[in-house]
Amino acid sequence: MQMTRTLAIAALLAASVSTASAERVLKLNGVQPPAHPVSMTHEFFADRVEQLTDGALKIDVNHARALGDAVESVESLRDGTLAFVTVSASNLSQIDRRMDMFSLPFVFKNADHYWTYLTSDRAEEFVAPLQDRGIRVLAFIDSGARNFFSDQPIRTPKDLEGKKIRVMASPVQVKMVEAMGGTGVPIAWGDLYNALQTGVVDGAENNHPSIYSMKFYEVSDYYTIDEHARIPDMLLVSEDVFQSFSDEEKEAVLKAADEAEAYMRGAWAASSQMSLEQLRPLFTEIVEPEKQPFIDAVTPLLEEQGAALGVADEVQYLLEQGKQF
Repeated sequence: MQMTRTLAIAALLAASVSTASAERVLKLNGVQPPAHPVSMTHEFFADRVEQLTDGALKIDVNHARALGDAVESVESLRDGTLAFVTVSASNLSQIDRRMDMFSLPFVFKNADHYWTYLTSDRAEEFVAPLQDRGIRVLAFIDSGARNFFSDQPIRTPKDLEGKKIRVMASPVQVKMVEAMGGTGVPIAWGDLYNALQTGVVDGAENNHPSIYSMKFYEVSDYYTIDEHARIPDMLLVSEDVFQSFSDEEKEAVLKAADEAEAYMRGAWAASSQMSLEQLRPLFTEIVEPEKQPFIDAVTPLLEEQGAALGVADEVQYLLEQGKQF
């Protein structure tokens, strides 16, 4: 396995060296369409890496799952055939189940709580073990609060009873929907529009910009803003690729990633607000329910899954920290 990974990374780097200038062109894959704020952040990151390395490293940015979906991209990253990708923390639960902690509902009180944790040394230490699995987290990328969109209004958890709701390939997300009375159905992001259109699922959940950019309002009538989760995206680099960089290149990539994280926070805030305003006339109704019944429905899940994932202490820390916000 190690020999296979070594050969793969050698082939990737050899293929990307320009005979004219010894520059390396490394591929970045994104799952969102070009106009999405995550995609704009990728372009920003690529530009800064090129600037900071004086053109020695160039990043070929690909959008809209051009090089595979999230799960495929994570595997490509691990074997070194892809250099960079941004995926949801939930998509990393298959290689490190602790990452599903970020999928737990209502574990973050609000955006301030979310970012206070993500920018802390504690969060950096929490994701560090991914390096042993071939992945390095460069930055947390804002993905806002997640909400339900569906063919029928969801005003309380009881309205989810008997409903099939698309979720990411995350055991915690499946269990969250089950705790509210529905059935969580993992479906690839690129297949969701058709699944809603054909009735394979009755609804799904995501954030304002993603719902708008993917035009899910065309196949859903109701949008329920319950803010049940804040799951960060992560800008990732293949650990093998990262270790192939010179010390100066590593420093440049890390600096560009820090700047991209800050850039995305501003871009996301603007895009999220604009997307919500654009969505208002496109849904039959935007429901803004009382959150407490949803919180009560999933509270037992936090203790259960915290223990199951081996993150009980971290969950308790987050819940205690949330009381300050």
